[in-house]
Amino acid sequence: MYEKKGEDMAKLTKKRIAWLIIIIIVGFAVGLNMWKGKQRTGPVHIPRTPKEIFEGEVREKGYKQRFVAGDRDASDKIVIVNVQGEITNARWGFSYRRGMVDELINQLKQAEKDEYVKAIILNINSPGGPVIDADILYTKIRELGKKKIIISLLDKMAASGGYYVACAAHKIVAHPLTLTGNIGVIMDFINLQGLLEKKLGIEMGVIKSGRYKDIGSPYRSMDRNEKKMLQDLVDAAHQRFVEKVAAGRNISVVKLAPLADGRIFSGEQARQVGLVDELGTQDEAIELAKKLSGVERAKVVEYYFRPRLWDFLSGKISDYLKVKEVSSIPEPTLEYIWHPSFGR
Repeated sequence: MYEKKGEDMAKLTKKRIAWLIIIIIVGFAVGLNMWKGKQRTGPVHIPRTPKEIFEGEVREKGYKQRFVAGDRDASDKIVIVNVQGEITNARWGFSYRRGMVDELINQLKQAEKDEYVKAIILNINSPGGPVIDADILYTKIRELGKKKIIISLLDKMAASGGYYVACAAHKIVAHPLTLTGNIGVIMDFINLQGLLEKKLGIEMGVIKSGRYKDIGSPYRSMDRNEKKMLQDLVDAAHQRFVEKVAAGRNISVVKLAPLADGRIFSGEQARQVGLVDELGTQDEAIELAKKLSGVERAKVVEYYFRPRLWDFLSGKISDYLKVKEVSSIPEPTLEYIWHPSFGR
């Protein structure tokens, strides 16, 4: 009898200890989150759900901020948004993350909602990317430019779609040796017909619903009409590129046309022809952002996202299984991109 009571007491004690540990952990998490909120300027978000309690910051409510430069104690902020690599919304490998363009737009939305953010610097190091992805990002930047000062800082490269996006800003700052320009559109194709038939003795067949259904197929050459159709698409996308640059840089389409043949400029050359406003680095871009936004003191921050267990547990199975297909044959896609090397 006494042994049974002892066992019951032991079980009860274990339960109490377990609950005590849970209460301590939850209390610590809540306190930590509220303390972190006090370290940020702006309204404090009080956690109300288990997800918010244990994460500290919910992704939908914003990214974390990392101090970069400037006056750490200032309330006004300048946000650096990094546009790095090919501008595409495609995902590579297993990922719980959204595509690059979606991620950048989310950062821009957070900056838009933050009343303490007075300016945004787009730190661009990109050869461009698919036409639609670059245009979506350009459009969001232009919309945000109605509310916040935006400066484009061109790093090592801001070519084609990278420059397209840069033109959405109020001003462009580039290093004298930045590679930029390359205003143009490209659509890649590969023709394997000769290799397959003459070298390997392989003849590819196709059953199609219409004459142009397999236009751009790597297994046969295109005729004149097909090339004309695709050239018209490229020309239309190029015209849109020229118009966007002309509007962003306040240059007439006629004056811009000779420069929009795909040529590459250095930062210095780009400034001479009006494609860039100033030469400099991040420091000059920050000073320009402060000047245009009318602030004397500002802390410069950048957003970052640190994945937590919840991101993996709450993600859809399709997010983990959605792997970008890797093919040795280029996809026939309209692109604002510069890729002079064979490997992409």
